[in-house]
Amino acid sequence: MSPVPFVPLQEIPVTDSPYVLLFGGAYLLVVLAIGVWGYMQTESTADFLITGKSIGTWVLALTAFSVIQSGFGFVGGPELVYSFGTTALWIFFTAPLGFVITWVLLAKRMRLLADIRDVMTLADGMYVRYESAWVRGLTAVAVIVGVMAYLATNLAALQYVMRAIFGLPVMWGLLIGALILLLYSMLGGMIAGVWTDFVQAITMIVGSLFVFAYALSFGGGMGSISRNLATADPAFVSPFGAMGAPAATIFTALGWWILFSVGAAGQPHLVTKFYMSRNLKILRWGAPIAAATYAISSLLAFSTGLSMRAMVEAGQTAAPKSASVVGPVFVLEHTPGVVAGLILAALLAAIMSTSDSFLNIGAAAVSRDIPRALGRPIEDDRTELRVTQAALAGLTIASTLIVFYSQTLVGILGTIGWGFFAAAFFAIAALGLNWKGATKEGAIAALLGGLGVNLLYSAVPSIAEVVAGMGESLPAFVVSGAEWIATTVPNLYPFPGSFPVGTVALLVAIALFIGVSIVTQERGTVPEDIALLLEG
Repeated sequence: MSPVPFVPLQEIPVTDSPYVLLFGGAYLLVVLAIGVWGYMQTESTADFLITGKSIGTWVLALTAFSVIQSGFGFVGGPELVYSFGTTALWIFFTAPLGFVITWVLLAKRMRLLADIRDVMTLADGMYVRYESAWVRGLTAVAVIVGVMAYLATNLAALQYVMRAIFGLPVMWGLLIGALILLLYSMLGGMIAGVWTDFVQAITMIVGSLFVFAYALSFGGGMGSISRNLATADPAFVSPFGAMGAPAATIFTALGWWILFSVGAAGQPHLVTKFYMSRNLKILRWGAPIAAATYAISSLLAFSTGLSMRAMVEAGQTAAPKSASVVGPVFVLEHTPGVVAGLILAALLAAIMSTSDSFLNIGAAAVSRDIPRALGRPIEDDRTELRVTQAALAGLTIASTLIVFYSQTLVGILGTIGWGFFAAAFFAIAALGLNWKGATKEGAIAALLGGLGVNLLYSAVPSIAEVVAGMGESLPAFVVSGAEWIATTVPNLYPFPGSFPVGTVALLVAIALFIGVSIVTQERGTVPEDIALLLEG
């Protein structure tokens, strides 16, 4: 069976520039070289998962920025700005605050945790904090579900980027991209991952500055861009309003602000990076560096989205076939080949390096967290390392098969993303490591509540729509039941449809965490060393 196209990227054009081929090919060779080097540095599970606590300030900060920016800044970002104008800047110019919040709440405590206890994963840390196998197990399950969601959507994007750069058929782009990802992830683990993230970050920063300059020039300068947008619709250049009624848009913007700033401290692929820092001193400048570099990279989405929309409204360029390809189309058609090559290599790097981070935390959940939650840990370190690598291969193969066979399942998984992790982990990690009164009962309630809201309002309606669309192939009562769920569940959502479900789930998780912890505080005890950490 041939693979089903992943809709958001299916209209990316194939390049005819030799520079794009050069940069893309060079990047893949660099990735494999980093993987081989990482393999030579890896002697234990700690090396594989947390780099042996060896990374410095700039590598930590740029790695943190790059795993958060990922491919979103090049594909999803320009799409939002093109569609909604300056309203979308509520994400891009408030998200840097998330790094500050994350560093303040978690950096020092996560790093100290790695010194006083044997922790390598988020579930390890949560077990130490709450002394609960249930918390560890639920954390691991949430990580695996979120990783599969992110990984499937990243691989779906990867097949089209490989096609854009190398002109490969989509199927071969998927298989070759997944194979390269698997090789360097299995070889180098997180050591290879952080250095690939570092290379990606530098490439994205440099490329974003070039694209920003070309985009402003293409649009005739910021003044001309603003006039063209305002003439078409004043809402495009207003703080609120481009997404509908002003009151609802303000509400939605607030939801985005909460989700992308506060929610950053719940992203496991970010917060576990603190285990890896060489010492506490290097944490001091990480937040401003990560925030500043994220803001710089966001210039790409800001400039391409506004410039393309302004020129389309002015009749100076053809509208793209889909808003989701604004970034790739602008780079390929309106920048020199060198710049296009640099940016597409950065996009390839973003997808593969972020996928590597997800693979490592997902594999660790399978090989380390689930067995320990069940009371059956793998005692031998070398065996645990090999099981982790095998789990990594299994996750890659499973995600590749999902993309190959099922656009529907990829779409459903795509509804589980940033908000899923934010709701699951912000309360138990960011609040739990700063409040001695937090209890295991509060953590369990927060995990279940946050995950439940996300699944109910995001995944359940999507699954029901798929089942309802199967028609005569299923019994009539099943189809009618699915139709009822698909129409009823969204109507139960108490907020405007544009308000992020992830924000609601995050707020529910925080409320449950605090409320249940207060009620059960008399039962809660904190180990002496952890109590000292919480006071520090």
